[in-house]
Amino acid sequence: MDILMLNPFFYPYLGGTERHVIEVGKRLAKRHRVTVLTARLENTPEREDVEGINVVRTPAKIYWKAPHPIPPPYPVIKGLAQYIKVELAHADAAHIHNRFIYGPAEGKIVKQAGKKLFLTLHNSRTVGIDWSTDFFGGLYDDFFAKPLMNMCDGVMGVSKNTLDITLPHGCPAKTAVVYNGIDEKFFVPGKQDSEWKEYFEMNELKRKKVLTNARLLEQKGLKYLVSAMRGIDADLIIVGRGPLHNKLAMQAKILGVKAHFITERMTDVRLAALYKSVDAFVLPSLYEPCGIAILEAMGCGVPSIGSRIGGIQEIIKDGKSGILVRPHSSEDISHALNSVLFDKGVAKRLSIGARKRVLEKFTWDIVAKKVERFYKEVV
Repeated sequence: MDILMLNPFFYPYLGGTERHVIEVGKRLAKRHRVTVLTARLENTPEREDVEGINVVRTPAKIYWKAPHPIPPPYPVIKGLAQYIKVELAHADAAHIHNRFIYGPAEGKIVKQAGKKLFLTLHNSRTVGIDWSTDFFGGLYDDFFAKPLMNMCDGVMGVSKNTLDITLPHGCPAKTAVVYNGIDEKFFVPGKQDSEWKEYFEMNELKRKKVLTNARLLEQKGLKYLVSAMRGIDADLIIVGRGPLHNKLAMQAKILGVKAHFITERMTDVRLAALYKSVDAFVLPSLYEPCGIAILEAMGCGVPSIGSRIGGIQEIIKDGKSGILVRPHSSEDISHALNSVLFDKGVAKRLSIGARKRVLEKFTWDIVAKKVERFYKEVV
């Protein structure tokens, strides 16, 4: 099978969607021809082979800052229609990975070429973030994404919740839930890393450690985690960048919470070592289609706490592979943290259950096989 994937960014840029595309793509490329059509970043070649994937990069203007509620970076791609037509000539199907950049116009090109059209919903309909994001995101879905989804032959969602709340009523496309995944051979339980131990000592992080890894945005609910840490005998480590950095730092200072921020970009090697060096992981999101960060933590056997929303409630089996808490609830997070941090029996049970859960459902090998099976069912 010859598959053309469309995503505005690709390696070396690696967000959640880009990680999904490269991990699934390189596995499919062992048995199929896979091409990724993407925007050209500075200092990247127009064409190259990445992990067996044929990468074609189009000229584009990249906006690294964008007005709210548009999430940066945002590309304006030049000559996109012609590039799609050229690459479609040898393809059996086109697979769109971003419905906000590629809409009905691009879908129409695929259908007019007589090719099958797939879409993966990496982001669900925006609900519960803030009024402007919810309103304008919903408006976009109703007027632009809806026609695209209705012309698709197959639509995949990174969680059942994503499909349930995003697909328009009566959408004729065949559907499937295909979660995100992790490399289970890489994100694996282990002993505390000596370099991180030294780092903690240097930064006077001497107590038990609670970790979160997320962009510093309202939708991640981090202010509720900071509040939950008040009165808990532990240090909070926040990995991520974003506009709420100063606000969260000030909140922690006022509440007397020891919060340490890590804003540097980390290799997977260093990130996996960090997961293994903490006592608990929390993802208190208000909106989360399917969080890769919590899967990474669970893969490393870290007792994990997540909001009972979106894809998180499908990832965690409450009380078995993690703890689910109400969104917006600092009280729930605090109670869960006390259980995980100060009850060794609970921590051990959740650690074992988290690793088992990941191996059963959330590895990239499993994800790629589901995508391949879905292609064959539709094509």
